[in-house]
Amino acid sequence: MRRPIFDGHVDLVYGLMRHHPQVPFHQVASGPVTLSDMNRAGVKVIVSALYCPDEYNGPGTSAGHLRGLFQYADEFLTGLQHVGTAAALAACLDAATGTGMIELLENADALVDGAVSLSELKDRGIWMVGLTHAGVNRIGQGNGVGHPEGLTAAGKNLVKALDKNGFGIDIAHLADPCFYDLLDIYNGPLISSHTGFRQFCPRSRNLDREHLEAVFNRQGVVGVTVNPEMLALDGRVGVEDVFRQIDWLVQGYGPQGVGLGTDFYGFDLETLGLPDLAGLRGLEEMFDRHGYDEDSISRIMGGNWAVFYAGLPVGPETRTPSK
Repeated sequence: MRRPIFDGHVDLVYGLMRHHPQVPFHQVASGPVTLSDMNRAGVKVIVSALYCPDEYNGPGTSAGHLRGLFQYADEFLTGLQHVGTAAALAACLDAATGTGMIELLENADALVDGAVSLSELKDRGIWMVGLTHAGVNRIGQGNGVGHPEGLTAAGKNLVKALDKNGFGIDIAHLADPCFYDLLDIYNGPLISSHTGFRQFCPRSRNLDREHLEAVFNRQGVVGVTVNPEMLALDGRVGVEDVFRQIDWLVQGYGPQGVGLGTDFYGFDLETLGLPDLAGLRGLEEMFDRHGYDEDSISRIMGGNWAVFYAGLPVGPETRTPSK
């Protein structure tokens, strides 16, 4: 039985700009993410990250780069249905064919001084924001920084504004001190859109139990990646390793809140047996073979993400914003 697939993190714009510049997505015939493969495999929704590299951080550069990503996505992500509301998401999930796309901001430096406003994000249907990438920005530090500190004053102000306006926050890439600051001042929903686990691969990029408990306590979702760099220190990974790490998460915390966040196009190594989005069907078969029940498999393959995103935007009138 094929369950609908919902991938919580794909670096689609970044990948197209690197490997297929100026080519409309519906014409892309090769690579880890193609429209034909998604249609064939029954991928119903992807979350397309608008990734802002750290080199553009700062006043006068980050806003221009982000708006350039908006323009590129609007022009070249052809063949996908843009999903910006719960109603559009429901229609996409119910459709017999086609794939929907939700946008996520990865590295929010451009929001610090209002050069890109929260209203602009709302108008695009973007309700999920990752505060940093791997390095330092005006908000705080990513988990590639050697000796990180907490959120900056400007970062705390932005977090409070995101909270007040109903935005969710993606903790992927956030350094631990910034993560703890975030918990103190932010009441809204948390996710980790794409991650591995320090239990298996002890990199600061990955999550430990404290991160997991914080996300699950907020009814968020953890998207397990297929990126070999996050699953093993030596980068030698196959589909069995992906299954084993998802299984560890489910055995420890239950299937609620567990999802997929492949990070396809965000890495260059190959996961053996899972080279592309269509390969997720092989992962699905492993859950069947290992005796997972129907509800759990459906949740992991996409149901948990669907429920989470259907609940956004969660405005200040439906929850208590931070003071």
